[in-house]
Amino acid sequence: MKTVYSKLANLIAVLIVGMLLFAPMRFGSEDYLYAHPRSIRMNPGDSYALAYRLDADDPAQTILFSSANEAVATVATDGTVTAVGPGKTQILLDSESGARARVQIEVVSAHISTLTLNTDRMSMEKGQVSGLRAIFDDKADNTMVQWSSENEAVARVDAVGRVSAVGGGRTRITATAVNGLSASADINVHVTGNAMRITPEDVHLGVGAALHLGINYIPADTTDTVARWTSSDENVLRVQRDGTLQAVAEGQAVLSAFSSEGLSASTLVKVEPPVANFEISPTAATIKRGNTLALEPRFFDIHGNPDASSHLISWTSSNPAVATVEDGVVTALSSGTARISAAADGRIASSVVNVQTIIEEIRLNLHQIYVLREQTVMPIQLEAEIFPADADDKRLTWSADNDLVATVNQRGLVELVGGYGTATVTVQSASGARDQFIVNVVAQLPESVASEE
Repeated sequence: MKTVYSKLANLIAVLIVGMLLFAPMRFGSEDYLYAHPRSIRMNPGDSYALAYRLDADDPAQTILFSSANEAVATVATDGTVTAVGPGKTQILLDSESGARARVQIEVVSAHISTLTLNTDRMSMEKGQVSGLRAIFDDKADNTMVQWSSENEAVARVDAVGRVSAVGGGRTRITATAVNGLSASADINVHVTGNAMRITPEDVHLGVGAALHLGINYIPADTTDTVARWTSSDENVLRVQRDGTLQAVAEGQAVLSAFSSEGLSASTLVKVEPPVANFEISPTAATIKRGNTLALEPRFFDIHGNPDASSHLISWTSSNPAVATVEDGVVTALSSGTARISAAADGRIASSVVNVQTIIEEIRLNLHQIYVLREQTVMPIQLEAEIFPADADDKRLTWSADNDLVATVNQRGLVELVGGYGTATVTVQSASGARDQFIVNVVAQLPESVASEE
């Protein structure tokens, strides 16, 4: 009995020790790594980008890729597999935390000769999910494809050809085989509109003025279109098929738009006497990059008196990369020149805007030093850093206020003349930015400076 109990106790002890040893291996890992696809058939020279998903507390871990047999297939650091020669191998994926995944690779010699899709066009409603299927010739050994969408804001496609309609519009979805063959389908996503609005609203025009109106839909990606425009009084206001209206005579008229799917919108347009003269102020201006300038429109009647009535103005910039304009407010974006034009009642006025990038700040590498007179034989080279670095005019002017102590040339080289005293060296830009350097030539260093040395 004693022997039996002794053996039982020893067995229990072994089991406990085993559980303690293997518990970390059994329960310690909570990260899981999934690779897609799990297997690929390829031809020599073909490439395929592996996809993976890491379920972990830290999903930003680096994934290491390796090939079990690089004579069959190699893999790059981004997971792109390249077929080398016929055979089978594994691509190994390892996370930093120890999670693993494996992808089976088979490289064969036969090539795909044809690739088509089950349809070349598809109409969908927003929110709908449908599918595309790749069709290969009978001899194809590798039927793996990669799917892509030209515009994912319209429709997205996943790794197996499942298409999700995201927003209104058209896009093209393409399936590409590992040997480069591809086939595409045109996707049209329809979005029903709930409402429409004419823009701009409550328009005031002078006789003779023309304006192209637009339509805002709710939702914004509605695929509905305007089928017809009408005017309640064509003796006052005429409108073309594209929404361009023409002010014919003084008065007011209701302008309406009707969509192909039954929506409608209207706005009141008032036509006033045309302005005799129109200008914007200032007619020329120079502004710094990043700044704004508000242009002021001025209207005059036939007698030259200010006209206080409302007039719609259309603003444009000849060079939006240099300056943009919205409601008469100019925003300077980059160095250069742009002509800002304003059109009202068939008349055009303009302002030439010159945008400059100027030096806003200068920083010297030194700001103050103390020098013993016997040490004045060595010149001091100052370095000036300008901000912004891409200023139009980078020229700097150097000066010293006490040439008995120090002089400076236009390259920032300070020469110590040998006299006792203080000299202030100033560097300045044409824009007024400046910085200074002070040199003190003394017989004895101040205690604070001497202790630092």
